[in-house]
Amino acid sequence: MATTTRSEGVATDRSPEFSVPLRYFLVGLGAYVFATAGILAFGDLLTGTPWHPRLLALTHLFTLGTLVAMIMGASYQLVPVVLLVPLWSQRLAKATFWVFLAGVLGMVGGFWLMNPAWLGCGAALAGLSIASFLLNVARSIARGTQWSLVGAFVVASLTFLGGAVALGMSRALAYAHPALAVSVRDPVAIHAHLAAFGGASLLVFGVSYRLIPMFAVSPEGDRRGAWVLGFAACGLLVLVAGLAIGDPPAVQVGAIALAGTCALWILDARRMFAARTRKRLDVGLAYVAAAVGWLGLAVVLGLALAWGAAPRERLAIAYALCGMIGFVGFSVVGQFYKIMPFLAWYHRYSSKVGKVQVPLIRDLYDPHLGWGGFWASQAGLALGVVCVLAGLGPGVRVAGGLLLLGAIAVLTMTYQTLRR
Repeated sequence: MATTTRSEGVATDRSPEFSVPLRYFLVGLGAYVFATAGILAFGDLLTGTPWHPRLLALTHLFTLGTLVAMIMGASYQLVPVVLLVPLWSQRLAKATFWVFLAGVLGMVGGFWLMNPAWLGCGAALAGLSIASFLLNVARSIARGTQWSLVGAFVVASLTFLGGAVALGMSRALAYAHPALAVSVRDPVAIHAHLAAFGGASLLVFGVSYRLIPMFAVSPEGDRRGAWVLGFAACGLLVLVAGLAIGDPPAVQVGAIALAGTCALWILDARRMFAARTRKRLDVGLAYVAAAVGWLGLAVVLGLALAWGAAPRERLAIAYALCGMIGFVGFSVVGQFYKIMPFLAWYHRYSSKVGKVQVPLIRDLYDPHLGWGGFWASQAGLALGVVCVLAGLGPGVRVAGGLLLLGAIAVLTMTYQTLRR
């Protein structure tokens, strides 16, 4: 049911110390820059097999180093706001950060060098840190005084993320100890969909019902939110089951359900944007709006994959680019353009309002730089998807350069915001 309740913001007196989410945000930004630089340097690999060691390293640098780090930082910041309860343990969040960082470096280095020992140690450390994160958030949720649909999305997404991490750890440890391998038909595809759709996309869907209205100044409401969550969970379970037993019809049914899920959410996102008071989009909302379009293209490519379209390997890489960078990545970047300046302003200037002159949030960074990064990122991903499908390696490297410019713009925004 639609409501007109206004959000109280992304920071309250229940929020953790700014340093808690900030450390994860900074790791995520650094990984984003290096991952896009990797596409510039090794973009030719994206026109071949997805299983090349360096491509696996770049994939995990982006998914684990960027997206999971950003999800952890955002969850530590937003769960206390959404559920009206302080974070269970800030000390645990700080301590496990270093374990997480070591795990990311170990896994990326292990894939890059195909070193089983590094890969196994990295997987163990990353898995331990993510398990600690899930415990921290779960204990916080259990103490919450307010339940909402957004909270249900958070619980579902973190549950699927836990499954993806457990399967991923098993796969990584199997490089060192083959007896630990999970005997299912397509564990890599299962791991990817549990993490990318179940963990990342569901979280984006859920928090968007709070953040898009907040930032666009439009009425809050989750008209189709319960259907989105229900279809997503059922469709993902059917898809995973089909992949595990090698049943193409089940995979296709799951793919259709997930496509329907995305369509319902896109309708809600379109409604929230259409009802906004601020008609002119800033760079953060432009990223989010563009991400909605990339999700639509990812749905088309995903359905084509489910029905066996060729060339299958290049189609799978293009699908991953649209879903992970285009939808999840750009959604995260867009929300970060809104959250980061607000948090920096809130922690530095909120207590000084009315006492001294303080800057406006929009004055903390150069918006022209942000817009330049936005257009470079959109052009880079569009060029990259076309060149991957066409098998044009040099074009993918040019696309990587454009994506790198976009990543540098986000990093520069963060530097300007913290320095101001």
